[in-house]
Amino acid sequence: MRLGCAALGGFAAATLVGVDFTSGISIGIAMYLVSFYVARFTWYKGAGREIQGKIYTTGIGGFVLLFIFTWLLFFTVQTVGYSL
Repeated sequence: MRLGCAALGGFAAATLVGVDFTSGISIGIAMYLVSFYVARFTWYKGAGREIQGKIYTTGIGGFVLLFIFTWLLFFTVQTVGYSL
């Protein structure tokens, strides 16, 4: 679920803001927080404080890398598509 949000966020950042990195990073942070709250309120409703911290940090590396990859991939595809 978190990686799906990363791919969706990368696609949204490429299509909505393009090369503006501040807005793109804001979209990435927003998507990460959405994935955190979805996991917290669906799967881990009754979890304690120590579990919530683990939910927050689990998968952050994969999320960041997939977000950046999809953002660059879709931006490149758009740029090459416009030049052809």
